[in-house]
Amino acid sequence: MDVRDRVLQETTPTLMVPRFTPFEPLSRPGHRFLAAANGEWLEIMRAWMYARVPLSAPSYVAKPYGSVTGCLEWLCPPIPLSLFERFAAQAKACSPVEAAAWITWDENSGDFALREVGVRDASATRIHFDRPRLEEGEHLVVDLHSHGAGPPFFSATDDADDRGEVKLSVVLGHCDRSIKAVHRLCVLGAFIPVRLKGIENGGL
Repeated sequence: MDVRDRVLQETTPTLMVPRFTPFEPLSRPGHRFLAAANGEWLEIMRAWMYARVPLSAPSYVAKPYGSVTGCLEWLCPPIPLSLFERFAAQAKACSPVEAAAWITWDENSGDFALREVGVRDASATRIHFDRPRLEEGEHLVVDLHSHGAGPPFFSATDDADDRGEVKLSVVLGHCDRSIKAVHRLCVLGAFIPVRLKGIENGGL
């Protein structure tokens, strides 16, 4: 076997879910694919979250595997609403130009922080920035950006940017009046609608 294939299979394996033995979830950060009787699944763990996400429906061909269920667990404390409020104020001040920031979590201290991003250029329809350099043990949890005076939605550009990431993604819109928000969990190309406490129903 090519050494590159061996490395790929060792770092991102596919597990045949046992039928008669209890399923053992990932116990450390990483991800793997699960071949189960009820379809193909992605299992992923980060310091701040754990999830099992369905990738395909069960096949008509019976498979001699066990089944798993969908799961989403937050392994970090609740994200302070004040950090969303600070970014909302930033987005309102920048409107109609777009704004962006990150919320990170430090697994060593347990603290969240609103991190500035290195904006290269921004307009009413786009923003380009350099990713912040994170400290050891610091993790991106929420990727925030605004659409200025426009409505909040996930664009094709957002989909492309979020495809390889594991994070919460939040877009603010109508920043010139009553701000609205949309939010989702991004897990390596799978997008899961979520509600974040304090900004339910799109309001902020």
